[in-house]
Amino acid sequence: MEKAKVTRKDLEIKKGTIEVDFIIVDGKTVNLTPVNYQSIEKYITHEECIDCGTEFAKRFSYDRKCSVCQSLDEIVKYNELPLVEWDGESALALYNDDLYFFDYESIEQYCEEHETEISSLLLVVCERSYFGHIDYEHFADNVHEDWEPSTEMKAKLEEFNKFLDSQSTETWFPSKKRVDLTEFAKEVYNG
Repeated sequence: MEKAKVTRKDLEIKKGTIEVDFIIVDGKTVNLTPVNYQSIEKYITHEECIDCGTEFAKRFSYDRKCSVCQSLDEIVKYNELPLVEWDGESALALYNDDLYFFDYESIEQYCEEHETEISSLLLVVCERSYFGHIDYEHFADNVHEDWEPSTEMKAKLEEFNKFLDSQSTETWFPSKKRVDLTEFAKEVYNG
């Protein structure tokens, strides 16, 4: 069953009082009856966009902009990111999304399936995650405050941290750097 359309204008805000149980402790009133604080936003299904004024169906109670204006805001934020050249190997992700691409062919396939052009994708380069180093603070709960590690322990920890530097978690995270694949696509098809 579809919800009835409710706009901000459809809901009249009224003043009133409610009765609550309370006690007085040290001269201060303490409410014993829980009072739900509700927001009018929870009940509005349609809103006027604060940017363009167009009425739109809200997807979330906090929506204040239509999808077109939200998309325009995203594009502005994306274009403010520094532009970097893609190395052809690092993973890429759609900006503010959890969709990752690990090769150029998967990007082409995505574009074909979604009937869009590569030039219209908001792509960011991803950075590979590595394991963090282990320092002496790791052992702080197990030793007294004046403890100093032995020379052998220092050497072993240094050796282990160098080993960690060579180990990837095989995890990628989107960076704050955008990429434009227009030139890359030209090289693929002209090369």
